[in-house]
Amino acid sequence: MFELLRIRRARRLAHATLEPFLRGAPGSSDGLQAGDWLHPQIIGFLATLVTLVAQRDCGRMRSHALAAVQADVLNAVTGIGPELIGEEICLWSSRGDPAFVAGVGGAAAFLEAMSVRVGGPDGNEADDAALTLLWEEHVGHLLAFGQGRRSGP
Repeated sequence: MFELLRIRRARRLAHATLEPFLRGAPGSSDGLQAGDWLHPQIIGFLATLVTLVAQRDCGRMRSHALAAVQADVLNAVTGIGPELIGEEICLWSSRGDPAFVAGVGGAAAFLEAMSVRVGGPDGNEADDAALTLLWEEHVGHLLAFGQGRRSGP
């Protein structure tokens, strides 16, 4: 019962963390298709960020609980089904895919920058700029590239 409450809270917090950046996504994420999100760096970044936020704010969770949080949040954000997301995460992680690993590292840096922003009394603009830069590096430019490829010359 308590695990279900933690899962629910973790989902809410992860959505709240991602939401401001999703509003700024290319096409404000309305014109995006599930395939636009299916890039190892994007999925590595998002899945890791969801996990880190859940663990930071809700404490240690069992692997099935974290998987449920990841699947729900990533499905809501990307439109990709939970089974496919889980398969891709396992595949890219087990292969040590360089783009996936870059996304994972980017998520860790993003969470660290968030912690500085929350803990710091001033300098919020610079920290917000750092968050925006990290988001753009690991998600935004790849989404824009994917949309550009689909629309053609």
